[in-house]
Amino acid sequence: MTDDSETVIEAYDDGRRIVREARDRPDAYHFDGPDGRIASFDLPEAARLYADLYAITGGFDESQTGRRGVPPRIASADKAVRMTYLAVRLSVAYAAAAFEVDESVVSDAVNAVHARADDLRSGEAEND
Repeated sequence: MTDDSETVIEAYDDGRRIVREARDRPDAYHFDGPDGRIASFDLPEAARLYADLYAITGGFDESQTGRRGVPPRIASADKAVRMTYLAVRLSVAYAAAAFEVDESVVSDAVNAVHARADDLRSGEAEND
């Protein structure tokens, strides 16, 4: 727990976590690291997906990427990671248009990223 308005809803071995901030307007969900807030979202699923991207890529820095920019580590990643980043930061429809594919292809990429992150985390847990 961080304070009365924030609750940790998921914690990862690397010190990162997803925090729910209770507020009068819809709650916010934040992906936090040891050095503070990394990103904020309206939905917990988006925060989890971002955490999965962060785990798969080994972390990335969004500073100075602008509203539609892509961090270099994301830009150099495989297509599923790039699609998923655009889906979580903008929308599934935007990602589909950017890659000129159907939205179902983006959804498949998102599911693949979730699965890769789960495999990565379960492998880390086995090594402990």
